[in-house]
Amino acid sequence: GPKYDYGYVVSHGGVSANDVIEKCPICHGEVEYKESSEGVINVYCTNPNCEGKLVNRLDHFCGKKGLDIKGLSKATLGKFIEWGWVENIEDLYYISEKFRSDFLLKPGFGDKSVTKILNAIEESKHTTLDAFISAIGIPLIGRTVAKDLTNYFETYEDFRDAVMDDTYNFFILDNFGEEMNYSLKNFNYAEADRIAKILSIEKPTKTEIKESALTGKSICITGKLVKFKNRAELKNIIEQHGGKVVSTVSKKTDILINNDINSTSSKNNTAK
Repeated sequence: GPKYDYGYVVSHGGVSANDVIEKCPICHGEVEYKESSEGVINVYCTNPNCEGKLVNRLDHFCGKKGLDIKGLSKATLGKFIEWGWVENIEDLYYISEKFRSDFLLKPGFGDKSVTKILNAIEESKHTTLDAFISAIGIPLIGRTVAKDLTNYFETYEDFRDAVMDDTYNFFILDNFGEEMNYSLKNFNYAEADRIAKILSIEKPTKTEIKESALTGKSICITGKLVKFKNRAELKNIIEQHGGKVVSTVSKKTDILINNDINSTSSKNNTAK
């Protein structure tokens, strides 16, 4: 039967494929079921103000796939919501101005940790276009795809002009399909546009590419890493040597980096 992925509702434990979710476990709002083209049934909370959704959006925006704001754990972001300081992502950039003195009085947050967090938020105002596009949470548009977009768009304004242009379609770009085009064209950019006015968004500097056996290769990574701290480190090295990291295995994939050739995961099965 179809696979179930509950990660699109909110982050919570204890859910199995046999469960039927009738209400959002965070806000108790109505949910709806949608089936993707891969046959995965995703469960969505329909409440736009759901705190579960907000903390996940904040966590993505601040995490490694977004602006990578150091010290802002999901638990801390949850506290910001609980204390009434944050009702949307842009509120993060007003915490220092409005709530610094209150923050210093919160148990578990000393002067050093508060200063570190607030400085990290302030530093994140200077970011790159690929990081920002990835951070705002457009479905199907992760860091690699966002970086590809910066090959065609110099500024956030250029990118938004393309989104708004009814005659322009992203599927004319290399490695962009109909579903990505739909996501880019139908995403609600209202909040992103407001945040963009707060930030200084620069085009990422091009990495100097070294000619190697990886030049022009499409490479997918699966499983735990041993030689590298994380996938971001490995991805950077691959890109420095002219390779491109992709998220799925297809006929166009040249290499699957894998620490268990006997694994029966979908990526291994597809590669074989």
